[in-house]
Amino acid sequence: MAKKEKLDFDYNDFFDEKFEDTAVLMWNTHHQAFTFAFYLNQLYSLNLMRCDEKTLEGKDSPFDCSIYSYISTIDQQAFFLIDTTAAASNSKSSGIFFDKTMLIIGPDAFETAEHIYNETSQSSPTTTDNERNAMLQSFVDTGIFESALFDFSDPDRPETTYFPSSNISPSLQKKRDRFLQEQRKFVSDLIIAVDPFLPDFESE
Repeated sequence: MAKKEKLDFDYNDFFDEKFEDTAVLMWNTHHQAFTFAFYLNQLYSLNLMRCDEKTLEGKDSPFDCSIYSYISTIDQQAFFLIDTTAAASNSKSSGIFFDKTMLIIGPDAFETAEHIYNETSQSSPTTTDNERNAMLQSFVDTGIFESALFDFSDPDRPETTYFPSSNISPSLQKKRDRFLQEQRKFVSDLIIAVDPFLPDFESE
């Protein structure tokens, strides 16, 4: 009897391809998930809706997270807001440092993410709409403590706004590299979790 050939799925290639058009935003917040989704919907003309809850494997034990999604067929972009508040509250055992993560998948994902990051990290409005500016100020001031933007499109040189990108000591560089490796693994798990919700834009 011929020996059956085992075909192993190459997850490295899979994630490298996924990260080419996936921008990642993370926040530490005081907002409930539905409140955070409401503000994002109002400020950025999204329509994030609650999806099924998912269970992910943490560093020591599984944890539940809630997911909100919005698909823009016009821009061919997918937005996923993942709330991991329970895991982030015990970051030492879970390895989760932020309680809110947004994945933006599709064309111009990094430009969209950078715009949101710039506003939510400094509450700096980019329009002359006073009502929107007041809402943005309230959103940031009442519950966003930290914001971070991640770019994992180059597996050898991941980037983040969370650490300075130059003129850092070797010890901080080592800490930065370890942190980015942990976050890339975490986001890879999130990509697997939201994959069933992703549409096939090419077939539509």
